[in-house]
Amino acid sequence: MEKQILFIEPTAAHINIFSQFTLPRLGTFILAGLVNRRDGWNARVFIEGRARFDLTDWIARHGRPDLVGISTITPTVNRGYALADQCRALGIPVILGGPHVTFLPEEALARADLVVRGEGETAMDALLDQWARTGIQPTDPGYAAIHNLSWKDATGLIRHNPRGAWLRDLDALPVPDFSLAGGTADCVIGGRKTVMVQTSRGCPFDCSFCSVTGMFGKKYRYRSVESILLELERYDSRDHFVFFCDDNFTANTRRTRALLDALLARHFRFQWSTQVRADLARDPDLVRLMKRAGCHTVFVGFESVNPQSLAQMQKNQSLDDIVRAVRVFQAAGIHIHGMFVLGFDGDDWATVEATIRFARQMRLTSVQVLILTPLPGSELYERFKEQERITSFDWDLYDTHHVVYRPRGLTPLDLQRAQVCAHTRIYTLSESLRKLVTGRWVAAGLSFYASKINRDWQRENRHYLDALAAAATE
Repeated sequence: MEKQILFIEPTAAHINIFSQFTLPRLGTFILAGLVNRRDGWNARVFIEGRARFDLTDWIARHGRPDLVGISTITPTVNRGYALADQCRALGIPVILGGPHVTFLPEEALARADLVVRGEGETAMDALLDQWARTGIQPTDPGYAAIHNLSWKDATGLIRHNPRGAWLRDLDALPVPDFSLAGGTADCVIGGRKTVMVQTSRGCPFDCSFCSVTGMFGKKYRYRSVESILLELERYDSRDHFVFFCDDNFTANTRRTRALLDALLARHFRFQWSTQVRADLARDPDLVRLMKRAGCHTVFVGFESVNPQSLAQMQKNQSLDDIVRAVRVFQAAGIHIHGMFVLGFDGDDWATVEATIRFARQMRLTSVQVLILTPLPGSELYERFKEQERITSFDWDLYDTHHVVYRPRGLTPLDLQRAQVCAHTRIYTLSESLRKLVTGRWVAAGLSFYASKINRDWQRENRHYLDALAAAATE
């Protein structure tokens, strides 16, 4: 009889700007693909978002899984732990993975049988080999040989195996099969189904508030152009929209040009978006090539208009870089989703006002203003923890929409109000209507949506805001 493995990606506790868009991370699908390559194994995926996972209902419809794997980030980890508790109460072993548990594995092992730290593919293959010999067991001496694994031995002692080498051959990984999620991963926007495609891993910049480097290393690793094209052929229609979910799609400009030239040669019919750094604007020819190859929107971490904050976060970019980037992208006809962060030590209300003014003046298609959040695995988390500036370890609040530390240039209440104020003043009704009547349809639609999310967030977090205000008067 086949062994059944279920991978779950839990949802965050609170709404945010992306709540409407169920865009799953790819890890669960890649791991499920590795499982399904093996005879005698069968893996499915469930992505929470539009629907909550119900274990009783799942067992009634699909049978009892032999193992449940749960992939978490910090704002989803509490939900992941709750799901793990439900599974283990029925005797179903649970393995946890993802950024949060990578950096806090001992916390995770209180709620799961096994924890995979960092990249999970090599560990998953090794676990499948082990289970083929011994069966799925909570403790097994053979686990000692599996890199990236944290586990408890038969005596209850926690063991953290060393991290293995980074996976070099990304082409060897299975192409994510989103049908394994039974529709829970489908994200349809404007009649088009958005799909995630990854072409690289790693990032050398090591920004102070980011944990990507700790998860995937400082050296970029790339899939071949041929491998990417084979995957993209699945989505060659105007009914699809592709999001290249690389941390920096244009990190290697020579490789990016080769991929873009191949996209043009294949005459793919979908449009696409991706994440880039502002320094891409130093190569306007490449930006124009992106547009010709179907690029619709770039997601850019501008982060701050405060030079002091840019230096503090180790972003290696200046305000001039940001302004040039906006002009070059707009000249090429590419939409810009600009992301800013408030709460660095040099930020005050003048920074808030400057951020709002900049976003409005530069006519960005959409804007996301986030609250600085010390995520586990980041340099910021370690520094704030050492300075005893973290005020809450309720991981539900670590969604960049809640204040969980003591800022220096603003009070916690003022920083929280700053985010709400920024979104309120950027996404005004008059500004939304102006975009609509001037034919900026995409910007107008996003503006109406963001305004609604901002209002919904304030309603949902009314008690949190009241508690923050009360604490400010003590």
